[in-house]
Amino acid sequence: MSDEDVKTLQYSQKISVLIADDSLVFRRFLRDIFESSPDVEIVGEARDGIEALELVLRASPDVILMDLEMPVMDGMTALQHLMIHRPTPTIMFSSLTNEGTARCFDTLKNGAVDFICKDFLFQEKNIELYRQTLLQKVICAAGNRVRSIEPMFSLSDGQRTNQGNQVIFCEECGTRQIIESEEELTKAQVRCRHCGDIIEIRGHHEKFRRNNFITILAGGHGCFRNLLSIVPRLDADMGGSLIAIIHEKEAAVDSFTEYLNAICSMKVIRAREDMSVDGGNCYVIAGGESFGLKPFTANYSFQQAESPVGTGGLDLMLSSAAKVFKNRTAAVILSGDNHAGVEGVKTVLEMNGSALMLDPAECYCKEMGKQVRKYCPSIKILGEDELIARVEDLHYRAKMTVSAD
Repeated sequence: MSDEDVKTLQYSQKISVLIADDSLVFRRFLRDIFESSPDVEIVGEARDGIEALELVLRASPDVILMDLEMPVMDGMTALQHLMIHRPTPTIMFSSLTNEGTARCFDTLKNGAVDFICKDFLFQEKNIELYRQTLLQKVICAAGNRVRSIEPMFSLSDGQRTNQGNQVIFCEECGTRQIIESEEELTKAQVRCRHCGDIIEIRGHHEKFRRNNFITILAGGHGCFRNLLSIVPRLDADMGGSLIAIIHEKEAAVDSFTEYLNAICSMKVIRAREDMSVDGGNCYVIAGGESFGLKPFTANYSFQQAESPVGTGGLDLMLSSAAKVFKNRTAAVILSGDNHAGVEGVKTVLEMNGSALMLDPAECYCKEMGKQVRKYCPSIKILGEDELIARVEDLHYRAKMTVSAD
């Protein structure tokens, strides 16, 4: 569904909504919120997950508003059943779970398009603010395409091991040295034989991967869901590195980094100044932070810098990466409601890099992509599966090119 389709839907066709909550008071609160809206029609109310699933089959709602904590069948279980058998855009509510927590990310991983802590609805006594906020979220949800999701993303039963020798590089002097003995391979660090500096050894299950390509995934509200669907499906052995720039609160970004790391085969790390950007890793940056890349011996590291006037941290990182990696750079625009990335994507294209955008139908918020597409019309719009395949192809091609050299 395009941006224009969402606007048309808002004015010419009512969005049918199903409410699932064991609290009669909260169900009435939501009904009162939407009753005066010409754009939304409540087609059913359920007191638990089982009733919700039964009503979905009868009413076929466009959007579901569902409480996480319900008797008989809780919201999470109902959501999992829903996404397997009858995928429907679903916004989850909770009075016990805050936004930006692991439980919140669980709902997004299992197919919810948004999550709202009920406390938000009662922070200010402004019924019009509630109405506008919820109405906008319902419209965004109705404009989303959701797909069937099988139970997914369990931690691997075991990590891959590398029984052979390991090559490491000293970040201080750049000296290449080989770790041969089993005793050294089990250590967390060794001392450089040339300059004496301490070198951290990647665990024997973590292979050294050259940073020959860099993909920057960027988004705002709604991109947590996109990243949970995309990053765990990318092969850690594809080479190069990922950088995810998320325009959300830093505390939520910190929590999300830990959560994503737990379900990915590649290491997911919160970016910090002077941190080395190694191949095979995914680095996470909050949208309010301004990082660029600087050469560091045989590798690159993050360096804080001031963004040029009129641009933000995303544009700085995109431009910096493109100038360093040139045509071995990819910019990927995900869900977001902020206007950022235009200048950075332009630089990526000028350096013959790749500019990709997730299909707006799979983005909860479409404004960021719409803005970038307006000024960079050559950006390629891909569905989630195509996007994952394209990113892996770019990384593997760069890896093979470097190997051939």
